[in-house]
Amino acid sequence: MAHLVLQGLTKRYGPLTVLDSVDLAVEKGQLVCLLGPSGCGKTTTLRLVAGFIEPTEGTVRVAGQELSRPGSALPPERRGMSMIFQSYALWPHLTIFDNVAYGLTLRKMDKAEIGKRVRAMLAAVKLEHLVDRYPGELSGGQQQRVALARALVVEPQILLLDEPLSNLDAALREEMRFEVRRLHDEFRYTTVYVTHDQAEAMTAADLIVVMNQGKIEQAGSPEEVYSRPRSAFVAKFLGGANVLTGRAVDARRLDIGAGVVPCAEPVFAAGAEGALSIRFHEVRVSDRPAAGALPAKVLRQTFLGSTRDLALALSDGTALRVTAAPDLAIPADQQVWVALPQERCRPLLA
Repeated sequence: MAHLVLQGLTKRYGPLTVLDSVDLAVEKGQLVCLLGPSGCGKTTTLRLVAGFIEPTEGTVRVAGQELSRPGSALPPERRGMSMIFQSYALWPHLTIFDNVAYGLTLRKMDKAEIGKRVRAMLAAVKLEHLVDRYPGELSGGQQQRVALARALVVEPQILLLDEPLSNLDAALREEMRFEVRRLHDEFRYTTVYVTHDQAEAMTAADLIVVMNQGKIEQAGSPEEVYSRPRSAFVAKFLGGANVLTGRAVDARRLDIGAGVVPCAEPVFAAGAEGALSIRFHEVRVSDRPAAGALPAKVLRQTFLGSTRDLALALSDGTALRVTAAPDLAIPADQQVWVALPQERCRPLLA
């Protein structure tokens, strides 16, 4: 049985539906990332799990126990969960030791046991040398480690993280992605992690749940969701992709107007409309024609150091974006030929 189960979870504010019949099962010890743009319902889902709001429809269950249903929700403090916010929410007047010990102190735990557990947790997040400092004396990354230590030291049933790295600069964010994953591998708490950052989700998650307009578009491992997106939204949002539409010639081939493109899987119905996706870096560009390649015109090219970003137009005007090698310096208005490898053209089902 899954440890955390959301069944038909819906939240409405008057006529506005912000979460629409979400079903999700999270196994014990799994780290799940709710990924999507602002307003997609991911934070509302987290708040429903935490017990800050009640569902309009549906239920939240943990270890078989029903925690939320319409008109009834177990209070957050009785759910055995810890939550980490964007702002860290550390007590500025308390030392790092006292911040981490706060939840254990509320539980009236023996002082010797508190000291033992706090120091062990601070060692786990590599902050034992800062035990007597105050939050204002720490960097943003260090403060986030304190917030993680405080959340983990109480041994929660479920750890909830709401955009925990959004206030950090790019370098610290990258470092903390791996730190979150390292700590999860060490302690194996069931974790629900909300983010709009694709790299965070790919780095940290066992399961990525892509959300859009209050619904789950697709759920799967990072590799599965990236490599086999089921919808145009998922293909574009996670990693960036060209989405090409057309009419199916047969089960595997799609006429996109500029030419016929074979796909990795035979899922189309002949004569029906269809769509495929191909990642920017999977398109092959050459200044010479080749068998099966489609003619295109360079609209612009931008040097980005390790890559070049190309904007192309196929013969029928279809836009195509390509991530190419940095030495492929093709000027605007020049004709090129693009190859769309069959194994990289993924048919979209929605």
